[in-house]
Formats: sequence, C-alpha cells, structure tokens
Amino acid sequence: MKNGWSFLFTCALVVFFTSAKALGGGGPKADLDITWTGNYSKDSSFCTYVGSEESCSSSFRDTLKVRKNSSGYFVELYSIQAGQHVCSFAFQMAVKGGALEYDSKLGVVFIEKKYNLLKVSSGGVDPTALGLGVCGAHADIDGLEFPISSRVTGH
Repeated sequence: MKNGWSFLFTCALVVFFTSAKALGGGGPKADLDITWTGNYSKDSSFCTYVGSEESCSSSFRDTLKVRKNSSGYFVELYSIQAGQHVCSFAFQMAVKGGALEYDSKLGVVFIEKKYNLLKVSSGGVDPTALGLGVCGAHADIDGLEFPISSRVTGH
C-alpha cells in the first residue's frame, strides 16, 4: 500500500508543477517586466571639448532607449564624454533579477533601476576597441546614470 500512495503523491506533484509552469508560474521572476521602458535624454555630464577640459555638457545629449520585444528588451545607449569620445551600443538584453543584462564573452553589462535612476554598470568590462568596442579611448559606460525624470514624453 505504501508504494501506491508514493506513486499517487508523485503523480499529483507532477501534475501540479506541470500546470503551474503552463500557466506561467515558472518562479517569481518568470513574469517579471521592466516597467521603465522608454526614451531617456539628459545633458552629457562627462562631455569635455576636444583639447581642453572645458565642459560641453549643455551642448550635447546622452540618450538611453529601452524597448520591450519578443526576445526580451532592446537597449540603445549614446553618450558623449571626455574629449568628445563616444560610447554607443545597441544590445538585446534579458531580465535577470530585476535588471537588464547583456552577457558577453568579456563580461556582463547591467542596467538597473536604483531609486530614481537607471544605472549602467559593466563591472570592469573594457568598453573600448580592445574590449566590447562600444566606447572611444576616453569614455566608459560603467557608472552612467539616467534619471527616471529624464524620460522623454510622447515616445
């Protein structure tokens, strides 16, 4: 009789977990959506004119675009920094633990919401031509921030 109850209990567990998975219940992060999709634009806070250390932040804009698609999220970033070196990328990113993640052979790039900011972090991944190839020699994606209030309305 013990074997019969064990078999019945095992079948019940299989049915329960199969049903939960079919209904999208693959865990607490399975249906997580990034709610801060949109276009963001702000002064290029790290921008300096070529050949000087004079700020050009009010002359140029940094932009971040986050779009949901069938594969996750498509993210585009454009930032003008020291000596007007540029960082620019267009990555397909996945949701991991409430953040967007781009996993490359060189390391991981994250975008996460912290308080009222969207923060880009690359944890030491070289963004220049020797690494990811997304930044000029005097620019970096690590530490870029976009205030939620910089979301462009109407997009």
